Amino acid sequence: MTEMQSLRHRLIRQPGPVSGECWIAFFDGVAHPVLIKNAQGQVIFANRAACDLLGRDRSGLAGGAEHELVAGTQAEQIASFDAEAMRRGSISAEQEMPGPRGVRRFLVSRRPAGEHLVVTFFEITDLRETEGVLRQREAHLRNLLELHPVAPFSFTADGVLSDLSDRLVAITGLPAGTRHVDAWWAAMHPGDRRDLRRAWIRSVRGGQSFDAEHRLQMPDGAYRWFRARVVARPRDQDQQVDRWFGIIEDVHERRTTVEQLRESEARFRAFADDAPVMIWVTDTEGRNVFVSRSWLGATGQSLDEALGTGWIDAVHPDDRDATAAITRDAMRRRIAYTNEFRIRRKDGGWCWVIDVGHPRLLADGTFIGYIGCCVDISARRQAEDDRVMAQLQVFHMARHDMLTGLPNRHYFGDCYQEAVASLAPERSVAVLMLDLDGFKTVNDTRGHPVGDQVLCEVANRLRTSVRSTDTVARLGGDEFAVIQTPIRSEQEACDLARRLIAAISKPFDLEGAVPEVGASVGIAFARGRGDSAEEIMRYADVALYAAKQAGRGTFRVFDEATDTHLQSRQKMKAALRAALGLGELSVFYQPLIGLRDGQVTACEALMRWHRKGAGWITPDQFIPLAEEAGLIGDMGDWVLHEACAQAARWPDSVSVAVNLSPLQFHGGALVDQVASALRASGLPPERLQLEITESVLLDPTDRNIGVLQDLRALGAKIVMDDFGTGYSSLGYLRSFPFDKIKVDRSFIRDLPDAREALAILKAVAGLGRSLDMRTTVEGVETQAQLDCAIAEGVDEAQGYFFSRPLPAPGIASFISGCLPKRRIQPATGDAAT
Repeated sequence: MTEMQSLRHRLIRQPGPVSGECWIAFFDGVAHPVLIKNAQGQVIFANRAACDLLGRDRSGLAGGAEHELVAGTQAEQIASFDAEAMRRGSISAEQEMPGPRGVRRFLVSRRPAGEHLVVTFFEITDLRETEGVLRQREAHLRNLLELHPVAPFSFTADGVLSDLSDRLVAITGLPAGTRHVDAWWAAMHPGDRRDLRRAWIRSVRGGQSFDAEHRLQMPDGAYRWFRARVVARPRDQDQQVDRWFGIIEDVHERRTTVEQLRESEARFRAFADDAPVMIWVTDTEGRNVFVSRSWLGATGQSLDEALGTGWIDAVHPDDRDATAAITRDAMRRRIAYTNEFRIRRKDGGWCWVIDVGHPRLLADGTFIGYIGCCVDISARRQAEDDRVMAQLQVFHMARHDMLTGLPNRHYFGDCYQEAVASLAPERSVAVLMLDLDGFKTVNDTRGHPVGDQVLCEVANRLRTSVRSTDTVARLGGDEFAVIQTPIRSEQEACDLARRLIAAISKPFDLEGAVPEVGASVGIAFARGRGDSAEEIMRYADVALYAAKQAGRGTFRVFDEATDTHLQSRQKMKAALRAALGLGELSVFYQPLIGLRDGQVTACEALMRWHRKGAGWITPDQFIPLAEEAGLIGDMGDWVLHEACAQAARWPDSVSVAVNLSPLQFHGGALVDQVASALRASGLPPERLQLEITESVLLDPTDRNIGVLQDLRALGAKIVMDDFGTGYSSLGYLRSFPFDKIKVDRSFIRDLPDAREALAILKAVAGLGRSLDMRTTVEGVETQAQLDCAIAEGVDEAQGYFFSRPLPAPGIASFISGCLPKRRIQPATGDAAT
């Protein structure tokens, strides 16, 4: 009998083959590998699972040593395990075994059976891998909990804490040895404890979740805000709470930020409600989420009515669509906008507001809506309307004769340019100059009021005698002009001249006998743009002179062959070319008097020509000639140097004013000439005043504006001369910031009797104050005129009342002997010569 048979016999006490088969079947039915070893450590039996594990059949395993059969084992190790199992009754140890599927891990158990050992292999490879994954996940979870802003904890129903992590201790400041929630309550802010206990009692009674924010005292004595959330775990079927699980989160920064935001919002609301403007805030859809008390007080809307899109109901119906469109467009493009519209006041009236809105953006550029304000500008709009009306009135007066309402000389020139520009082929323009015959007698015998009535009646007769396409103007005094356009032949102009003479020659019924008044007419023709208004008017003037020479009450057409006047002008041009080299030109100075203290503030430099053999030639005769002959540039440069050199000898408080011709702006040398004159004389630039007329600003390329800016950059003062005589004076005050405006003498001449002139003077003085520009009146000849200027707040006056233009020595004496302060009296004696 073999050793295995003997063992089997002893175990089952049944010999025979049947018992042997049952024994083998029993062990082969065991899923785990089983080896039976004898006292010498030899394998005497292996079940089928062991054969599969070791890769041998039973005959190959029988009689072998375990360390020889099982890979990865050693004899000493096996012997030690066997001895330990026999001594202790059983022993288990983990063992790795390489195999076809790689290294596998087994739990090897050894149990004694008499003098034999039963060795069982339980594979735990998957178990250990699962345990490794779980350990990794646990470590990962713990790391996440350490990084997470919340810390977990739990406690029993009687308040014993467990799972008190380092994270919880770190954020709450509770001692690491805290074992009961009472320590938590003790660290709680006294102001929070009462409410939280009530909330906790409700949660305990109902087994409901608990969620509350409270403050805990930190080790440094300060309090921090925390949020605790706790849920209950029922213990058994009776739903009694066995344990509470919770998390705690540090919300101090959030609470502090929220409080700061609330405080900031409260400050904003207080500021917005007390601000004198109406403030509003919208969301991203443009709906109002806030409107200040000022809006509600102004419109009478309630807060509910003004929020959302209800504010639009307060906008005037005529402005509503445009206002909504502007707002939508701005929000679509997310840009700032400004809009003016009317809103309904609480009393039912309407007021103008200016609405300014700006997009609200977060630090990352996220759009969150708009903020803006509305300002009541009703008073400003009313002032603007009044100012516009005043400007329109002044604008009309500047273009029209105050007495007759006809266009004046400057407007007449514009009408002429329009007529010439619109000429069709084979058409021409006729300019008729009219002068009243016998009008001086009317003024002398009946007085100026009757004379004014005659002029008004003449104007009416001229209007009714021309076509709608023609223009009638009063050029000044008893001089009128007509533009007849278009005409096919000169005969049409001659026929019109006859009608005008006949109309004016009719008797005047002015409540009494009026001396007979007639008219003389001069005619000139323009056939294209090359014929300037000044030239054609001059030709018509020559023809008018010829008509008067012919006996008056008739007309003449301009004839160049008989124009002795033009011939004399050519001779005068030649003489003027030589005048500068011969020393015939000189500079006179007329003082400008400050109306506050009576002191000389400036002197205007005026060119004079003493022609050898002809005497004094007036500036209105030779200046146009100089411009026509191209001499004005050299003459202007000479005057600049002379005037600056002379002014450098005057007191520092006295400036010098130099007139500039529009032609001086064309050569490109004006700025250098002014700089050279200042440099050569040493005169401070601010004491040089450069006077221009509006014709300088007619350059459509804005070139002259650039020259004026360069002159201003030198430090010189820029003055608008002859203000009020041009049709665009007000517009030019906007195009360039002048330092001073000089009111033309034509507005002073009829003071104080002419109400219209006084109104213009008042308007210009007010305009100067509004624009921070000094104002000067020219042509003051009487005390009454001066009194008007003073009464209207004009800064300076100039005219024969103070002094005629004086040569350099005379003006120096006048300045040194100027009148005492606050006494403005007419100049006498030598000073007026």
